[in-house]
Amino acid sequence: MELSGQSKGLLIISSILATIHALLTMAPYVLVFFILTKLLNGRINSPDIDTWLIWAFIAIISSVVVLYTSGMASHVAAFNILYGLRCKITDKLGRLPMGYLENRSSGALKKIIADDVENIELFIAHNLPDAVRAVVLPLIILGYLFVVDWRLALVSLLPLLVIAIALRFLSGSIDYKVKVNKYHDSLEDMNAGIVEFVRAMPVMKIFGQSASVFAKYSHTVKDFDHHMKGWTKATAPSWAMIISFLNNALLPLLAFGLYLYFNGGLELPVFFLFLILGVGYIRPAFKLTAVNSEIIKIGQGVKMMDKILFGVEEQKSGATPAPNEFSLEFRQARFSYVKGIDVIKDVSFKVPQGSITALVGPSGSGKSTAGQLIARFYDLQSGSITLGGIDIKDLSIETLMENVGVVFQDNMMFQQTIYDNILMGMDRTKEEVLAAAKTARCHDFIMQLPYGYDTRFGDKGVHLSGGEQQRIQLARIVLKDAPVLVLDEATAFSDPENEQLIMTAISELIQNKTVIIIAHRLSTITEAAQIVVLDSGAVETIGTHEELLKNSKLYLKMWNAHMRAKEFAILTE
Repeated sequence: MELSGQSKGLLIISSILATIHALLTMAPYVLVFFILTKLLNGRINSPDIDTWLIWAFIAIISSVVVLYTSGMASHVAAFNILYGLRCKITDKLGRLPMGYLENRSSGALKKIIADDVENIELFIAHNLPDAVRAVVLPLIILGYLFVVDWRLALVSLLPLLVIAIALRFLSGSIDYKVKVNKYHDSLEDMNAGIVEFVRAMPVMKIFGQSASVFAKYSHTVKDFDHHMKGWTKATAPSWAMIISFLNNALLPLLAFGLYLYFNGGLELPVFFLFLILGVGYIRPAFKLTAVNSEIIKIGQGVKMMDKILFGVEEQKSGATPAPNEFSLEFRQARFSYVKGIDVIKDVSFKVPQGSITALVGPSGSGKSTAGQLIARFYDLQSGSITLGGIDIKDLSIETLMENVGVVFQDNMMFQQTIYDNILMGMDRTKEEVLAAAKTARCHDFIMQLPYGYDTRFGDKGVHLSGGEQQRIQLARIVLKDAPVLVLDEATAFSDPENEQLIMTAISELIQNKTVIIIAHRLSTITEAAQIVVLDSGAVETIGTHEELLKNSKLYLKMWNAHMRAKEFAILTE
């Protein structure tokens, strides 16, 4: 009910209809009992019997209609809740710090968004109406049976008491919470292993390996299999006893009923009524055990959802208006992914508005992290980053993202049309999209695709090279037209031809913008207004290309290594 939102009314309707169904289900048996009583007493004629039978038939048909309507209401509510819940989870994921996503495998997130949410649908659509009937129907039946004959009604309760004791013993002998937690953990690990295995498939094929030697995949599958088999073996004996007793629950009632009947203490219609209804309530009541198991099973999944839905949003929205100018400044910025291990250490430098600053340094020096901090993918532990003199934490995420554009090393293409991949949900005209594509030097190759801009990426073998995907990503940034740009090695996966086209597009894009270029190829940033050399997360020195060649041993070493790499050739003799 907490998750139901606007669908709460449908759930209430479904529960009311389930109650009515329980009453209608019992009605034919009561009518037949009434007819038998009248027949044996000789106080009823054929037309009256026909009337009662018609009413019994109407009750049966009505119960089917009511059951169908109850199921429809619960299913509609369930799917509405699932839709809303998935939207809430994915929306919240977009507002959680990147650290949360990096600490969770894609398999674990897939399990929460797909599997755990789907289990809720099963519970709401099926188990909830079943639970209502499982409570209401036995209460109605037992209440009626006590009115008819309290002695047989007490005997009818014996199977329920025995099953309740057995279930209590079963739950006491097996720690369900531990089993369920282990189930969720092993399923999450298996999902993560499967996703990683699928992604590693090309490498596996190259080395002629199979799933059996992919350690993470095979171990997680075996662990899940071992857990489920162990759980089944632990519960099988008790469940076998319960089911066996359930199937023979009629025996005590039959024995005691026959004893009363042959001793003249019971009428035949009453005996027949108890043979039909005396144990008929047990199966509906027994469904409560399945409902309880589902509640325990989905409970851990709901906890995982709550961790997302009620997670602390480090990217809190500020209310400060957008700045009037767009200079950037790091002020003694310090950041760490893991507590106690700083990746950025007291970094300070300023990027004047409309200028180009390059960040360079050895691998692991913190270049890409510094770029991500500007876009607030993470928040600093101390210090600040200002935009136009305003701490970026004081700006709303929407305002910050409107004014900062980022080109990543990795290219992310969605299985949508090329047009939609460029547009990315922005409010732009078709003419603006085409103009951005032309500026990014990708219009020509797009027009050569089967359906031009309407070609769906990934469909029917339609793929793009790494350089082409980078140009699509660049077109997004051109279309966004943000005053601040962070270019994280925008030519990382490009061949020489694509690199030349991308650099030409970038040279047009960065005009009159505040630009941070994170570079590995030093020859591409020699004309930058300033170059910040990072080493182990700290600023080693700042200057122009010529100044750094004279004053920075680290930069000189990197430049010489870069030049030697450009001159490298394979010798055949």
